[in-house]
Amino acid sequence: MKLSRSLSLFAVIVCASFAVTLSACNDKGGETEPQERAAPVITAKVSLRDVPRTLNAVGNVHPAASVAVKPQIGGQILEVPVSSGQDVTKDQVLFRIDPRPYEAAVKEVEARLLRNQVLLKKNEEDQARFSRLVRQDAISREQYDQAVANVNAQRALVTQDEASLASTKLQLEYATIKAPVSGRIGEVFLDEGNVVKANDDRTLLVIKTLAPAKISFAVPERYLPEIIAQFSQAPIMVTATPEGFTTIDSTGNLTSIDNAVDATTGTIKLEATFDNKDLKLWPGQFARVTVELATMPDTLVINASAVLEGIIGQYVYIVDAENRAQVRTVKAQFITEDEMMIMDGLKVGERVVLDGHLNLADGILVVERRRDGTPAETSDSESETR
Repeated sequence: MKLSRSLSLFAVIVCASFAVTLSACNDKGGETEPQERAAPVITAKVSLRDVPRTLNAVGNVHPAASVAVKPQIGGQILEVPVSSGQDVTKDQVLFRIDPRPYEAAVKEVEARLLRNQVLLKKNEEDQARFSRLVRQDAISREQYDQAVANVNAQRALVTQDEASLASTKLQLEYATIKAPVSGRIGEVFLDEGNVVKANDDRTLLVIKTLAPAKISFAVPERYLPEIIAQFSQAPIMVTATPEGFTTIDSTGNLTSIDNAVDATTGTIKLEATFDNKDLKLWPGQFARVTVELATMPDTLVINASAVLEGIIGQYVYIVDAENRAQVRTVKAQFITEDEMMIMDGLKVGERVVLDGHLNLADGILVVERRRDGTPAETSDSESETR
């Protein structure tokens, strides 16, 4: 009886196990594959518009003129009628050196010139008289020739004295040192009472012409043909913002293109001139410079963050009609720090990926998001670069 019960219990357990196994097999046979996960991305449409062509660089401000004033004669400085940091005009007196030795030299040469002029007049009268006498055979030809030689020699002395007088007067003028250009004085290095020598190596002061001001800067050589073409046709406007300022812009024109490309850096040096009447540009400053080139009509534009660099060159991810990422090689060039123009590889209205590249590969399913992370419909994706 007990054996019969045990066999019955065993049969029940086997049947139950078989049912569970069959159920599991049925469940496994009906299992579906997991759904493909979409990568979130932010996109923008390729736009077509007229683009102002600009180049950005960092330049250095320098004055239109910078003159180091040095003495041309020696002597004691008697007067310094200017002070450090003062604005001066051309020919304004800067220093006065003791003029007395040069005044005496002028008087000495004037006296010598006067004496030689008197002797020249006497010799010319003798020549005229000897000319009449030699025709009358009253004197020898040799005596007449000597009179002519005396006149020529005395005339040479007068010419020499005239040159010496001009030189000594010039030395006297140098005793008063005047501003060669208009501008602002820096530090005055020598005060009155100091003694200087002729052509002294020491600088008395430096004058810098602040207005106009110039800014020199360099741009990559690939822009040179475009710059030369426009420079020969019309003025190229340049805007400068001094370092440390964000709202102050000075406007000028490109005035110089260097005669050679720097082979070391692959750049060409340019120079722009600004009227600088407000004195916002200061010599030695660094300034952010923007060169305004010709406007390019009907240009394809995308945000610079969309363009990637790889072994295939420049490329972007576009989102196709099936919301899948596709790799597309492009030829792009910077317009500004944030935008690039597309010369080849894209069409107007195509959606390019701006953010989310790390999760992408060719053919990956994507889902578009707004910048705040919320879902975006295809028609709601960003339509222009920012």
